[in-house]
Amino acid sequence: MKLDTFSKALVAVFPLAMVTPPQASPADKIGACSVEAVAKASADYKCEAQTRSGPVAWQVVAVLQGERTFRVWKDLKSGLYVSDDLGKHSPTAAIKDHLCTSPEYASHRGNLGGVGWRLPTGYPRKLNGKKNFPQQDSDFVTLEADGIRQVVPGLMNKWFVSSSEAEGDGFFYGFDGEFGGIDYTCYGNGNVSVRCVGQ
Repeated sequence: MKLDTFSKALVAVFPLAMVTPPQASPADKIGACSVEAVAKASADYKCEAQTRSGPVAWQVVAVLQGERTFRVWKDLKSGLYVSDDLGKHSPTAAIKDHLCTSPEYASHRGNLGGVGWRLPTGYPRKLNGKKNFPQQDSDFVTLEADGIRQVVPGLMNKWFVSSSEAEGDGFFYGFDGEFGGIDYTCYGNGNVSVRCVGQ
């Protein structure tokens, strides 16, 4: 079958158009996370942390201005929200006084509705399914694997207490904000830092 000049032009143009993949617009591209950029970011800001399992997207979901600025983040892979720093407290107060649901710290949690907040779990991965811990990673292990230290400012030189009791001896596991490890030997002067997680 012979094609006229117009048909030949269509055949020449449209196959190329059909095989060309759509290009992402600049607005669709997510840049790499840095704590410096995130510390100044507005709500809805997104970035990607580079982890051993590949890029993990994070988002700033709330920014509240008050006597200081409060930010809340979301790990878009795990779905965990991370509150702003609630400051230093005794382990007993952090665990027994339910600081993560206290109205006093609503701003630290971004005043977000529909989110259930709690003190993070923090047992080491080697204890998954052992010593009455669930057969899954704890919150702090999950957040470390997803690159929290590349995203959330204010973690350096701090130890964040978890709700996971260590060896039944009255101590609780916690997260080393500088190196990302889990241990229960860093109570320092008796006060620990507190951040909450939400789902």
